[in-house]
Amino acid sequence: MRQNYPNKLQAIQAVADLEEEAAGQTDVRRALRTSLSSAELADAEAAAEQANGLKLSQIVSHYLNLQARARAKGLTLDEGMAFLEARYRAETKEITILNAKDEFLASRIKISKSTLRNYEGSLRLLLRPDPNKFVHSFSVSDIEKATSSYENLSSLKTHRRIFSVFFHWAERHHYCLEDPCRRLDKLPQDLSQISILSLAEVRKLLSSAIQYQDGVSAAVVAIGLFAGLRPSEIEDLKPEDVTTDRIRVSGGKLRRKLKRTVPVSPVLSAWLEKYPFSGLPQGWDYKMKVLKKGTGAKNWVQDIIRHTSISFQTERDKNEALTAYNCGTSIQMMNRHYRDSVDDEKLVKEFWNLTPEKIRKAKLKVKLPTSQRVDWPPKAKLKKLVWQKPLVHAAKDLGVSDVALKKHCVRLGIELPPRGYWLKNQP
Repeated sequence: MRQNYPNKLQAIQAVADLEEEAAGQTDVRRALRTSLSSAELADAEAAAEQANGLKLSQIVSHYLNLQARARAKGLTLDEGMAFLEARYRAETKEITILNAKDEFLASRIKISKSTLRNYEGSLRLLLRPDPNKFVHSFSVSDIEKATSSYENLSSLKTHRRIFSVFFHWAERHHYCLEDPCRRLDKLPQDLSQISILSLAEVRKLLSSAIQYQDGVSAAVVAIGLFAGLRPSEIEDLKPEDVTTDRIRVSGGKLRRKLKRTVPVSPVLSAWLEKYPFSGLPQGWDYKMKVLKKGTGAKNWVQDIIRHTSISFQTERDKNEALTAYNCGTSIQMMNRHYRDSVDDEKLVKEFWNLTPEKIRKAKLKVKLPTSQRVDWPPKAKLKKLVWQKPLVHAAKDLGVSDVALKKHCVRLGIELPPRGYWLKNQP
């Protein structure tokens, strides 16, 4: 073979290739001209294997750039990475609105049951479209759609306030970047007068409280009507807080923010003398629904009893500052909603003279659920009866439900047959 080569080294390499080919051994590797030493060449080959197809020049350039940026901050690249690993937190964690709602409600400790129900009711509006929607994906339009069916300003403010509390909690837990409620348009001011009960409706409410379950709710209703306490304040009220001339208020939604004493008016004193306050009665929510029906009020809004009281206090005292102080509100609120809400002095005078005796003498007809009086047999006889026949049949003999019979036996400490007893011992 005759061939010209640029230099002797390439000619020697060509001879070596021909000899290997003749011997049946081929080597795909070719000696290339390079300025690298053997050690540097081996190091470059090892780096190329780790590069996963990237160019070594790009990798080196990027690394040197990062190193220069770290050095500009007075750090090495390793120190910068150690700082990042110790302090970095992801901007948001993905969690569905359903799971976030449960976690949020579980975190609301030491709040009243009514407040918890309000939280659940408002957050249910966010669940309706898609309970699996991620919290961080909620936008202003989602909030507006959730409340689009509400026209009452008070309801809108309540829902927005609860949404804001929820998203503020989610923001702190890195479930969203911001509270979308912050970017909602401001609601117009509600300049309408507060809805209150008429004097006729007040009479029916007091009459219902007297007649229902021997007046168990009379003291609570009287305190609400004649002292103007919030429902949450009455709920936290203790019997020792109610004295002959003052009511000490330290609970309710303004606990730890506002403590005050409310004077006991003569009409309230008459009610408390007849029906001493012993705390909020059991099953108060149901009892309040019963009294509401007995009142027959067509327009019953939240806190209507307190609004009624403040309205009549305003016209009695003729001093917005005094009334605001006693009721734990502001003069601005008094002037905006309660001024001139009752314009008949005769009605005001009658309101502050609605004593228990006058309500009883009026003998108003109110719609209350009729309670069936049960003549329970003595304890020994009742115990014998529930072991003679199944609870359903024993209750039928007494003219009550099996649930009522079971509750009465538990109250008396009567042991009932265990489950499955009557399958083995049929009467």
